[in-house]
Amino acid sequence: MSEAGQSAASNRGMEQTRRGFVKTAGIALAGAAAIGLAGCAPSGSSDASVDATAEGTWDEEFDVIVVGGGIAGQAAALTVATEGNGATCLLIEKGSTPSGNSPFCKGDAIWTNDVPTFATYLKELAHGTTPDDVIDAYAEGLGWVFDWVIELGANKDEMSITEPATDPEGQNAEYHELENSYAFGYFAIGKSKDVEVKGPNHVQVFLEQAVAQRSDVVDYRTSTPLVDLVQDAETGAVTGVIAGEKNPKRIRAKRGVIMCLGGFEHNPEMMQNYLGQGAAVPAAGSMNTGDGHRICARLGADFWHMNNVAGFWMAGRDLENTSYTNPPIYKPAPKGFGITVGINGRRFYMDWDGYNVREKYPYLSDMTVHVGSRHGHMQFGGEWPHLPMPSKAWFVFDSEGLAQGAIPPSDDGSTPDSKGYAYAADTIEELAALMEVPVEELTTTVEQWNECCAKGKDVYFHRPESTLVPVQTPPFYAQLCAPSFLNTDGGPVRSAKGEILDYDGNPIPGLYSAGEFGSIWGHYYEGGGNVAECLVFGRISAQNALANTAE
Repeated sequence: MSEAGQSAASNRGMEQTRRGFVKTAGIALAGAAAIGLAGCAPSGSSDASVDATAEGTWDEEFDVIVVGGGIAGQAAALTVATEGNGATCLLIEKGSTPSGNSPFCKGDAIWTNDVPTFATYLKELAHGTTPDDVIDAYAEGLGWVFDWVIELGANKDEMSITEPATDPEGQNAEYHELENSYAFGYFAIGKSKDVEVKGPNHVQVFLEQAVAQRSDVVDYRTSTPLVDLVQDAETGAVTGVIAGEKNPKRIRAKRGVIMCLGGFEHNPEMMQNYLGQGAAVPAAGSMNTGDGHRICARLGADFWHMNNVAGFWMAGRDLENTSYTNPPIYKPAPKGFGITVGINGRRFYMDWDGYNVREKYPYLSDMTVHVGSRHGHMQFGGEWPHLPMPSKAWFVFDSEGLAQGAIPPSDDGSTPDSKGYAYAADTIEELAALMEVPVEELTTTVEQWNECCAKGKDVYFHRPESTLVPVQTPPFYAQLCAPSFLNTDGGPVRSAKGEILDYDGNPIPGLYSAGEFGSIWGHYYEGGGNVAECLVFGRISAQNALANTAE
């Protein structure tokens, strides 16, 4: 889901390597608990005493079972409905409505009409973390995904469409310094700015409506969490699921189970273990708690990309750290109207870190000295790694910064401090006391910053001249900041056919995945790539499940 320009949370109230993940994952749940998966027990599992072996009696059966009602799951279910020649599909969703990242993303998907060229860019982004055949399968999907959604019934006239660029002059890539980065475009269902949109205004809404129109084939059940997978002890094949809140059912999948459960954004234990950011605040849905990760670990699945994430940046929060005071994805980046300091009162990074700070640079330009934030990747030592962020920081600005947009103005004219959005003080010394940071450190930091602004050059962290807004006119404000992010990418390893692989690189028979549940993105990420991945691998996985012979 983590898409360029994503607007999810603002609409919600502003409110180890591959082989080192867990060697004992398939042996026992205790092994999974030891590496941080114990916190992933799915909702409803505490009441479940249903036998997960293959010998039990089935309550129901379908050809394909899809777990997760986001974009990936809906795409998989639609594939069964439209390409399954009468095959039946059960689509189960943990929440009363989908509550992962899909409903909250902007909805942009990337696409291309030059698959070989764009595939070379994708391989550069991956830095060797994803096999070429998997990237090639994804790239091929980007060649048909636009036409596919039109075939499913999307109204082209109501779509926002950016045609794939054919030369560097039309490039809009996040990593424009990489070769062939220009060869793609974007589309978004129901986002046209030229006509009145009367149909679905988001890809998630469109897919849900399309599934509802095919209810004779797809049985879509909400409030039905996955409790466990059923695996044949002799063959290792996944033969069905155990699902449901109060009285879980054993449901047979004759051709396969497709896991579309998203990431582990709302599992602080996993966030700390794999990303070192247990205090991080996810910007979107609330139900991605890593349930499927634990279940697949017990079956012996290999894992990848557990340290990859669309983030982090230090986002403005209220003083109780319960909601965003700024939309977490916001342009222009409000952090350009002041400075960010740690609990020691010092700046500690390039603090103009609003999500998706995308400046225009020439194709193949040298980015080793530039700054910005590209889905949490920031220039550090000439490279663009994910930066570790502290659990707490402060955005410090003055009345002039407030007037320019450090915090969006209130409709009732109230000040940030009166709403609990920030501390306010007439002096930096008083502000430091409210923040509980060393007074001398903060006053020195502000003095150094103002000197940089006066000279037009940030000699410490090289922020662009356009962001050098001094902190000198009272009242002064301090806004609490917490590390924020869009989505995680880690999960079970996926083959080019969408199969979930074990530690020997072999497919676990009958088990597939799509979307952010073991995403292909293992290093850099191109905005719009996750929605496209949900669509592409939702279809690929369903097609390969359908290719299995029903027993």
